[in-house]
Amino acid sequence: MALLGTIFPVIAIALIGYFTRQRKFLSDLDGVAIEKVAFNFLIPCLLFNGTATTVFPEIIDWNLLGGFYISIFFVYFLGMLIGKFFYSYNNVQCSVFGMGGAYSNVTVIGIPFCIQVFGNEAFLPLFIIISTHNIILFTFGTIIAESKKESSTSIMRHLLFVIKDLITQPITGSLLAGVIVNLLNIPLHIVILNTLDLFAQAASPMALFALGGALTRYKITGDMHKTMIIVFMKLILLPTLVYLFLFHIFLVNPLWAGTAVLLSAMPTGIGPYVFSLKYRACQSQIASAVVISAMISVITSSIFILLVT
Repeated sequence: MALLGTIFPVIAIALIGYFTRQRKFLSDLDGVAIEKVAFNFLIPCLLFNGTATTVFPEIIDWNLLGGFYISIFFVYFLGMLIGKFFYSYNNVQCSVFGMGGAYSNVTVIGIPFCIQVFGNEAFLPLFIIISTHNIILFTFGTIIAESKKESSTSIMRHLLFVIKDLITQPITGSLLAGVIVNLLNIPLHIVILNTLDLFAQAASPMALFALGGALTRYKITGDMHKTMIIVFMKLILLPTLVYLFLFHIFLVNPLWAGTAVLLSAMPTGIGPYVFSLKYRACQSQIASAVVISAMISVITSSIFILLVT
């Protein structure tokens, strides 16, 4: 019953958002407006409020990132090898295919999911992972995709654009702003804190509702065999590796380790689909993986909740 009470609200709100858009109770323009409010305003308020007010420990266990990213790059390279040797993919296709199995939806689903399970104490490990996740994966993916297409100068220009774009995004920017306020001990008036807290309470349900509606844009098409390989790597292999590394090899703080495991157990994020559109590679497989992994993750994430709690 405790597990049901934890996971049901998350799934229910996303499903309501999905059927609301599917049944045309909201138009596409309405849905896009809700997404903008959730991802460009409410979620940044939640992240800024959390990182600005959390208490940073004197010593941060960087084994959290070690175990997390060792697992991610193992899955990423495995996906690339499968693409190369079984499907004769080129560098661009390998990069997109590998990212599909290694890139978790750590913000839209991961944030409300982890807070629902662990409470506000999850903010610090959430910050550590979210602030590095996009930059590391998109930088690596860009290097692989561009390695045989461009000169080293052109690759660097691509990377600088990716990093600049990520830093100026509302989600990443709000995290950095919250850390600056926290570390510099900049006082925030109680009125501001109360306002941020109200916005933060609305962030998770609005983001889940918007995500459910956004899934109506993605269709299950293409080669299902390739899609299910991506889904298996994303929902089973990656969180299993993160669990083994953080709980049994590096012995990270259980709350931090549990947060990382649940983030890794989230479905494939929208990022790889955007990446596939940019390079015109594996679009159908990635779009299908986004939808299918979102549905199956209801079951797989429940298993990992039981493991980490």
